[in-house]
Amino acid sequence: MQPLLLLRRDNKPMLRWTRLKLVILAWATASVFFTAVLELSELGHKPLGFALYSNAVHFAFWSLTLPLLGKCIRLFPLKKPDRIRNGVVCLLLVALLALFVSLAHWSVAFLTWFPYRAYDSTFSALLRNEVFGLLPNEILIGIVLITALEAWEVLKDLQAERTRSMDLERQLAVSRLEALRMQLHPHFLFNTLHAVAGLVVEDPPTARRMVIALGDLLRNTLRDSGGQMRTLAEELEYSDLYLGIEKLRLGDRLVLNYEMAPKAARALVPQFLLQPLFENAIRHGVSHMTGPCEVRFSAVSKLDTLEITICNEGPKRDSSQESPRLGVGLTNTVDRLRIHYGNRHAFKYTDRPEGGAQIEISIPYAVTTDANNASGLNGAAQAMVKPQTLVDLSSEVNHTSVSVVGRA
Repeated sequence: MQPLLLLRRDNKPMLRWTRLKLVILAWATASVFFTAVLELSELGHKPLGFALYSNAVHFAFWSLTLPLLGKCIRLFPLKKPDRIRNGVVCLLLVALLALFVSLAHWSVAFLTWFPYRAYDSTFSALLRNEVFGLLPNEILIGIVLITALEAWEVLKDLQAERTRSMDLERQLAVSRLEALRMQLHPHFLFNTLHAVAGLVVEDPPTARRMVIALGDLLRNTLRDSGGQMRTLAEELEYSDLYLGIEKLRLGDRLVLNYEMAPKAARALVPQFLLQPLFENAIRHGVSHMTGPCEVRFSAVSKLDTLEITICNEGPKRDSSQESPRLGVGLTNTVDRLRIHYGNRHAFKYTDRPEGGAQIEISIPYAVTTDANNASGLNGAAQAMVKPQTLVDLSSEVNHTSVSVVGRA
């Protein structure tokens, strides 16, 4: 909290100086503008020097009233339910300030430089001819100023409300991401424990190895720093622990094939993204095959996008069957991608004619600012590097082909 407080304190003089410069600029602009209007109109033919001097003094006094007008707007805002009462109070204040400015303006002009003493030889004559005669114009100037200040306050309120709304949206997005990420852990854990339970009687040694591998996976999860993103190579390392467990269960039936460009290894992806995708390919592909079944993964970077393809062999699905619904893992992944990327991603899901399914994804390519993180990848990891992220799926998937462009 201390750096934030210091930053705010340091910004106050800067804001005051900025406001002062704006006031000076407005004063100079108004003085020059009304001098030009006066010289070009039929209101009189005053010497240019006196007209500029008189307007400069005039608007200088109005500039001095701005703090008081601003405080009046804050104390008596022109908003419901007291808009009429507050408006009357502000109007009375403007009338008093207009009288004060007019008196001060012509007093300074009369005592310093007033070349019209032949017409207004005394100050009382000046009061009758100039001060009270031009008072309605002064009140109009005050109304314009207080209206501008009220508009400025409304604009600041709108900006503050917009900032609060954006902060709430960001907090909601972060909360949803965290809830979705936490949802993955029990879902995966229950599926793995179910697989272990099935092997306890049939193959106790394999079941023990699966429990040990599951412990390694959970320890890796607990070491997580809590960030939302990590490199694709790190995400692959985590997914390999899960695939090792499935390899123990399925044996030679599970064949993995990875193809990844080295540049894609440095890409940032949401944490725990790949595991649900591999789990889906294994549960709905390899688990239904009696012989070897390949799960193939590839990822390449093209310009500013990362293109990912995941396909798996599996039984052919009868076209008369109902389109499969997405499970917890894929639905979770879809929601997380929508929050992460909005409309900057694309997804295509297709049933392969020869059996199985294929997912093609395109998402923005981004890399970590930590160069050591990418350069520290070993050759084995780069050879097995996996795709970056998945994209939007709807609650149901068409049995032939579904293409979705994510919407914010």
